[in-house]
Amino acid sequence: MVKSRTFQYIWLCVLLLLPLTMRAQVMDTGHKVDTLSTLERLSLRSNAVDWLLLVPNIGIEYDIFSTNWNRWSVGLNLRYNWETSHTYKPGIVYNVAEARLEVRNYYRIRVFDGKFIEPKKHKWERVVSPRRAESKHPTTTYYRGAFIAYNNYSLKLGTEGKQGNAIIAGGMCGMIKPMYEFSNGNSLDLEFAASAGVAYAKYDTYTHDRLDDCYPVEATGKTTVLPVINELRVGFVYRFGSYPITKKYRWRYDVDLDYQERLDSTIRAERNAAEAQHLSDSIYGNISKKFWEAYNELAKKNKEKAEKQAAIDKQNAEAKKAADKKAAEEKKAADKKAAEEQKAAEKAAKAAAKNAEKAGKSEAPPPADAPADSVASPPTTETPEASPPTSESAPVQAEEQKEEKTNEKPEEKSEEKTEEQSEEVTKTEE
Repeated sequence: MVKSRTFQYIWLCVLLLLPLTMRAQVMDTGHKVDTLSTLERLSLRSNAVDWLLLVPNIGIEYDIFSTNWNRWSVGLNLRYNWETSHTYKPGIVYNVAEARLEVRNYYRIRVFDGKFIEPKKHKWERVVSPRRAESKHPTTTYYRGAFIAYNNYSLKLGTEGKQGNAIIAGGMCGMIKPMYEFSNGNSLDLEFAASAGVAYAKYDTYTHDRLDDCYPVEATGKTTVLPVINELRVGFVYRFGSYPITKKYRWRYDVDLDYQERLDSTIRAERNAAEAQHLSDSIYGNISKKFWEAYNELAKKNKEKAEKQAAIDKQNAEAKKAADKKAAEEKKAADKKAAEEQKAAEKAAKAAAKNAEKAGKSEAPPPADAPADSVASPPTTETPEASPPTSESAPVQAEEQKEEKTNEKPEEKSEEKTEEQSEEVTKTEE
């Protein structure tokens, strides 16, 4: 009877602390970005499992960003149960004092729509991805995160106990189901979660001495690293303000129309590029590919042919240029030779004319008073060089000199001989 009245008083106090009017929470599907106040970003939570183990605990959580599409939060949990008063030293000891810092990422299940929400391709992505073919619990919010905790403990569940401190780090996952929304806008949620990690512990070992009613220490200063389950949570979350969890932690795509348009345009552009690539790889793409391959091959052959013809034309031009240069050199040499021959002919003609003039002077009649026997005829020789050349014989000699291609020096010798002959004739006449 006393116990039933005690529970009645406890429930009466709870009902007095909470508003009397409650209503079920409904999932929000509005497309609007809201800015949350500081109070709406704040929530309190407590773990009923720790309360059942007689470990008082409380936690506080705060959303990192102030938008309704924010899905990140930070939290601090405290639990403490240390050396409760007893009239004797108990054989079972469960003393815990812990401070824990955690970071959470919230998400909801997204259903495939066949347009912009597609399933993950890899198996490991399917395990961690929130995309599913259907959502069986649309109002449930899931989370994953990491934590780090400092723990001071004294545990004795058997014949030997351990007391010390530990640093624990690990991950956690859980889900939150909305329960009630009160008349003042606050809401109450139910939370299920589990946390596990790795602990670095330093501890002393002790036992329980029933006779002396004490805990003698057996060993000190031991250290160990071991995996631990840090927390199993079945708790309650109390949220302040008029913004329950059914409105928070949403996908930005679902609440921001401008963001939807930008994201959709990007996805459409990627899809169009993929379709164009698929079309280029189709039959028409293969035909076009073969056409361009043949076209490029023909263009390459034409280019090689044009380069070959250009090389031949260049070679012909160089050969023609060399031939023209050689012909010019030959013409120049011929002109020079003709000029030399003409000069030699003119020189021979002058010498012939001079000889003819001298010969004319020698044939003049002697004076009347000169004796007849004193006139002597000029000596004659058999060679044509001895006879003085006449004006009629000059062209013939020039022509013969042309045919024989004589040099200038032989002509000078012949001219000297002719002069000697003329001098002899003059002496004879004297």
